[in-house]
Amino acid sequence: MNILFVRPRPPKETIGLQHVMIVEPLELEVLATLVQENHNVEIVDLILENKSIDFFLKKLNPDIICVTGYLPHTNVMKDICIASKKFSKEVITIVGGIHIEKLPETVDHEAVDYRVVRNATRSFPSLINYLDNNREFPAGVLRVNEQMNEDTLPDYDFYFPISNRELTAKYRKKYFYVFHNKVALLKTSFGCPYKCNFCYCRKITGENYVTRPLNEVIEELKGIKEKEIYIVDDDFLVSVKRLTRFMDLLEKNDINKKYLIFGRADFIIKNYELLKRFKKLGLRTILVGFESFNDDDLKELNKNTSMKINEETMNVLNSLGINCYASIIAMPEWTENDFKEITQKLISLKVRFLNIQPLAPLEKTDIVFDDQQLIVPRTDYAKWDLAHVVVKPKYLEVSDYYENILKMYETILFRPTNLLHHLKYPIPIQIKLVKGTIKVRKQYKDKIAANI
Repeated sequence: MNILFVRPRPPKETIGLQHVMIVEPLELEVLATLVQENHNVEIVDLILENKSIDFFLKKLNPDIICVTGYLPHTNVMKDICIASKKFSKEVITIVGGIHIEKLPETVDHEAVDYRVVRNATRSFPSLINYLDNNREFPAGVLRVNEQMNEDTLPDYDFYFPISNRELTAKYRKKYFYVFHNKVALLKTSFGCPYKCNFCYCRKITGENYVTRPLNEVIEELKGIKEKEIYIVDDDFLVSVKRLTRFMDLLEKNDINKKYLIFGRADFIIKNYELLKRFKKLGLRTILVGFESFNDDDLKELNKNTSMKINEETMNVLNSLGINCYASIIAMPEWTENDFKEITQKLISLKVRFLNIQPLAPLEKTDIVFDDQQLIVPRTDYAKWDLAHVVVKPKYLEVSDYYENILKMYETILFRPTNLLHHLKYPIPIQIKLVKGTIKVRKQYKDKIAANI
């Protein structure tokens, strides 16, 4: 069978992180790898293609089309399935992704034949076998109009084989994450052992935290051609023992790469010497979810850190010469003065890269808001992108709230010292990021003008 895997383009109203980062569709690569031996497979990345899905349907004539995405892609994924059925009623459509695992009803549509809701690396190949040979229907898959009952789903199974990255060969030079150009993704664990109440990640693994064998991770790493590696674990800095073993294996196998990872502040301040060694082995950047430099905010988010810990973390990273991509959550209660105070704190700590997200109480997380407090309906999926203001600000008009978010971004990113720092990166990536920043800025300005 001809199986077409599609990464959808975000809807226009989604505030686009794709303007400053486009990384490989690792999940699709893995799924395609699992079935490529017996079928013709093709991956189409619509973010990087100028043509519509109709073009690829006509060109590739698939028997099966598989689409994956996030919450903002909900309607786009359904539209792709609808287009597929218009092309041919015989085309079988399959939809998956992390939000489908918890909210499969959002894509329940007559054009969507199957929804993968549990253990995709097991259930998806089984589904293909079922469709090809009429074998037993797999657990972890829903048919049209079938409601999910979590009590009847199979136990979590965290099988994650090494993918065939040649399946995205035509796109690979275009994948980047901010200043990390031509970047490849690597996943070494699933879930997170911490309990931040706003986080969706631990929910999609049933509160489990599971690691892949490091020998297997190293074998995968040895086969990756790219120099830049983005380790997409929800938190890579969990275990001192595991990180030490990872670094031992890097040295033993003479692996020379540059790494971008996620890590918690409290781990960083406790493990200076460990990170110093990792820096020598290629650690370049840590994405740190500071969330706030206000202790009340951190308590409300169940972060189990403090302003002092966050401050010490930046001092450690600055002293080690490790880049920090700082993540901040703007709370609905923030006033203009709160934005100013946080901005000044970021300046004093020499933060160069900033991601600020208005608090978004995603369904199935532990942080709950009454729907009356929402200014964006939950069914307006395209705006649940962690960039739109979805909760009504308590003290500011919506336009003023957006204005303060944008001002914080620009104050940090366009500080003369930070601009000078950015000049060390290759000119093509600088140009790409400038263009992307302009596009994102326009989207924010449009929100400010519309006051929505």
